[in-house]
Amino acid sequence: MAKAPPGVYVPLDINYLRDPKIRRAGHEAELLFVRSLAHCKGAKTDGIIYDFDLDVVAVGLPRVRARVDALVKVGLWEPVEGGWRITSWQKWNPLTADLRDLKERQRLAALATNHKRHHVDKGEFSKSCPYCLKAVS
Repeated sequence: MAKAPPGVYVPLDINYLRDPKIRRAGHEAELLFVRSLAHCKGAKTDGIIYDFDLDVVAVGLPRVRARVDALVKVGLWEPVEGGWRITSWQKWNPLTADLRDLKERQRLAALATNHKRHHVDKGEFSKSCPYCLKAVS
């Protein structure tokens, strides 16, 4: 099994077993739902299960189309062009673009902090530091 990068998790509420939608869908649909959460997080699909990925997500499950229909019927998934969307995805998971923006803001903040700490405070110029280069241009 491939190892996920550190810190990559998909939230699963401890009360999900009590959710009437999960209970109505049935245990095989429940397994498909939980697998779909992991798949979407790992593949960064923002809660979309593409029809061409269904065989991977549902590997080993019998009556896959019936399980999909059960998830749609109870409102855990909804049909979209090319597949299905987990209806509660954005309630529990930030969008991939938002995560990318956050990481970029954190990267730039770290660069600024390091520039101040290692170059401004010590009076040292570094030609590999974009802030030092910006200051002399």
